[in-house]
Amino acid sequence: MKKTEGIAVVLSLLFLLFACNGGEDRMRYRDSSLSPEERAEDLLSRMSLEEKVSQISAQLLFFNEYESGRDYTKGHVRNKGHFLWEGGVSNDPASVAEQINEDTRRSVEASRWGIPVLQHGEALHGAQWGNATCFPQSIGMAATFDDSLYHEVGRTVAEELRAVGVRQVYAPVVNVTRDQRWGRCQESYGEDVLLNSRMGVAYVKALEEGGVVATPKHFVDNYGEGGHDSYASTTSWRVLREVYLEPFRACIQEGGARSVMAAYNSVDGVPASCNPRLLKSILKDEWGLDGYVVSDYGGVEIASGGHGVAPTEEEALALCLENGLDIQLANTSSALVDLVKEGKVSMETLDESVRRVLKVKFELGLFENPYVDPQAAAGIVRSEEHRQLAYESACKAMTLLKNDGILPLKPGSVRKIGVFGPSADVLNLGDYSGGRGGWRGDGVTPFQGLRKAFEGSAEVVLNTRGQEVRPLASSCDVLFFFPSITEEEGSDRSSFKLPSCHMESNREEGPAMIVDGRESLEVEIDQEKMVRDLVATGKPVVVVLHNGAVVDISDWVDGVAAVLEAWYPGEQGGRAIADIVTGKRCPGGRLPISWPRSIGQNPMYYSIKPSGRGYGYVENDGRPLYPFGYGLSYTTFEYSGFWVSEELGKDQPLKVSVTVTNTGTVEGDEVVQVYIHDELASVARPLKELAAFKRVTLAPGESRTVELEIPYRSFAMWDADMHFRVEEGWFKVWAGRNADDVAAEGRVYVK
Repeated sequence: MKKTEGIAVVLSLLFLLFACNGGEDRMRYRDSSLSPEERAEDLLSRMSLEEKVSQISAQLLFFNEYESGRDYTKGHVRNKGHFLWEGGVSNDPASVAEQINEDTRRSVEASRWGIPVLQHGEALHGAQWGNATCFPQSIGMAATFDDSLYHEVGRTVAEELRAVGVRQVYAPVVNVTRDQRWGRCQESYGEDVLLNSRMGVAYVKALEEGGVVATPKHFVDNYGEGGHDSYASTTSWRVLREVYLEPFRACIQEGGARSVMAAYNSVDGVPASCNPRLLKSILKDEWGLDGYVVSDYGGVEIASGGHGVAPTEEEALALCLENGLDIQLANTSSALVDLVKEGKVSMETLDESVRRVLKVKFELGLFENPYVDPQAAAGIVRSEEHRQLAYESACKAMTLLKNDGILPLKPGSVRKIGVFGPSADVLNLGDYSGGRGGWRGDGVTPFQGLRKAFEGSAEVVLNTRGQEVRPLASSCDVLFFFPSITEEEGSDRSSFKLPSCHMESNREEGPAMIVDGRESLEVEIDQEKMVRDLVATGKPVVVVLHNGAVVDISDWVDGVAAVLEAWYPGEQGGRAIADIVTGKRCPGGRLPISWPRSIGQNPMYYSIKPSGRGYGYVENDGRPLYPFGYGLSYTTFEYSGFWVSEELGKDQPLKVSVTVTNTGTVEGDEVVQVYIHDELASVARPLKELAAFKRVTLAPGESRTVELEIPYRSFAMWDADMHFRVEEGWFKVWAGRNADDVAAEGRVYVK
């Protein structure tokens, strides 16, 4: 028996002995047959003020601080395997599990009542500790338009989190993204309310079903005018209700999220972390969140030092807790006990927050099973099944924007391929994948994927170390360019052009994401010029984009043969790119964002409301270069037999069907998109709104009747008095290939 398991057994026997003594003081909270609510209430009644405060306190430490600074009484800690962990921790699953077990053991021993710590982390596009499986970024998963696939991804992520003992994650990001200057667009599911909601629910439900607390973020409206991260929100309450709040509601009421993270910004002048209308009235009272609210890291301090609504951090913490926040991240102020003693935080408020936290810990089964099996973890993480799912996700995310017929490029059709650009031989994984040390698995770069795909049929040559473009390019039959942009948390953009950048190159092996201390060389390249130079050779150029928001491709798109949007495709991205460009897989991804012609069109999104004048500019008609939902294929599809009922009764879902036929010569995926429009309403309504979608795979010549359901709720609106209701009347309903391509349409009268 392992040491940690033995200690757990001894503690359980001791508590059982106390419980069997009878009388008023039976430790009912140890009785697993009671409800989590009953157990939490019993434990709460036994705790001292200091013990209660500890349960809503959090701690974040770096390795060199850990042994001297760890307070094991605190109820929440950022786990030792966290992707930002600095040194001293092995990244293999067994080691991570052992160290988290040890931290949990010490927390149980430090508690008079044997209360385990809640180990938290991140899970934006994977379990995100050490070398856990790395999936495509959220924006790439949104491009799949496949929430069933995403639920499977979430299930896998939850399995890899639980394997090492991580039981809460600060994911997913369900901030609707309508200004792509925001550097965190890649973390989102794009511009559409429904797509954000369905993908968010799929991921949240999978995490929660897997025994991991999901924490949708950032609540709410996390970027402001100009696409600036965490700027003060000037969004009206109408638009907040119609757009930005809806995905959070869905994640809580339909997905079962047990936690929410408050944003840094202010909403209607009040910081989100201490906004009672958001945290109390809407989140807890209206939506029924019975879990708890955490601040973003440093969010409480920002309420004081940033927003200036409290003179000190301690006063800000009191303000936040009294207005609906439950836990201060990253490190809770040590003054919280004094704030309660001084009456600045009421005992009623403290008890309510502690009650919420304890209830979740009981629901998770942490009191009965606080530890994990390190050896079992080693067999779970990055299993062949999990790596295959990462590959499948990357393939389905690939979105073909332009193709003059060059793709697919069949092995044997060319003799030499030139590979260029800063992302050609790196694992370009995107934000939240390891800022300090990086993801350490054995992923596949685009160059590696292409070289493997053409092995034995064509030479694949990498342009490295600042070599001139033309000599290599002129000797090749086809050229691939892999650009890179700068975008992440804290890096908003004021230009959509490809930036000049440094390309890190290992002197011996070419560019690599992790150089492991080996001698390296940085080369400055002008990416826009490099694309133009490649085009000028007269050879066909295929551009494969790695990004989470749009790129201004207007200066060179007409000259290239193809543009493939790969997003940040995860650890298996290089393999997926190679299989797409060679035709082993057919591209089927669709844009979860509208692609503007110019940065001046931002904010840009398809579901605009009617204009009193027009929609264009002096320079263009205002339409996007590529609309929301757009994506090409290697095959073609035709729509027929569109059917929608003429009348919809109250509280009934609308059934819609359409027959889709693959009229091409290869198997491919089509994403059927159904949009609606309220023809007459008491307030202005969007010109169109996505109401349902379904991705289907069809063999050449195959036809399938695709059936979709639109919930009755989708026809409701916030009226002039801000009441959410359905106004009886006619709605247009149409099926299309994207937001601008109507394949079939009808009408329904909604009662």
